[in-house]
Amino acid sequence: MGLEYIIFYIFFGVCIICFSLRTSYHVLQNRGSKLVEGKRLQRLIMIVMFFLFSSWVYMVLGDPYGMNLPASARYTGLAISIIGVFLFTISHLGIKGLESDKLVTSGLYSKIRHPMYFGFIMWFVGFPLFTESLFTLASAAIWIPHILYWRLSEEKQLAQKYEDYEEYKKKTWF
Repeated sequence: MGLEYIIFYIFFGVCIICFSLRTSYHVLQNRGSKLVEGKRLQRLIMIVMFFLFSSWVYMVLGDPYGMNLPASARYTGLAISIIGVFLFTISHLGIKGLESDKLVTSGLYSKIRHPMYFGFIMWFVGFPLFTESLFTLASAAIWIPHILYWRLSEEKQLAQKYEDYEEYKKKTWF
C-alpha cells in the first residue's frame, strides 16, 4: 500500500472522528447535558466541522479508488453537488445573524425544514460522482446516517422550543 493510500485513510479517520464528535454533541443535547450549553463547545464544534469538511474534500480529491463513469453520470453528480452547495449557502445566509427567538419559515425554509443538511447530503453524493471517487462515494453510507441523526435531533429541540413547529413540519419537506 502506497503513501497515497495511507494519507487517504488518515483523512478518512479524521472524518470518522469529526462526524462522531458532532453526533456526540447532539446526543448530549438530547440528554439535556449542561456540557453543551457553553459558547466554547459550540466554537469547538465549528472547528470540528471545518476539519470534517476539509478532510472530506481531501478524500474526494485524493481517493485512490476510482470509477469509470460516463460523462452524463459525472455531470449529473456535478449538478447535484452544485445544488447542494447552493442550498447550504442560501440557507446559511437566511439564518446568519438572526438573534430573534422566532422560527425561521421564510425563503428556503418555507419549503425545506433543513436545507443545510439536505445540501450536505447532496454534496456528499454528487461531488464524489463527479470526481469518480469510489470509496468516498461509498463512505456516504456512513456520513448520511449521521446527518439524518443531526436533523432528527434538531427537530426534537425545535419542537420543544416552538409550539407551532409541528404545524410547520406538515407544510414542509425534509
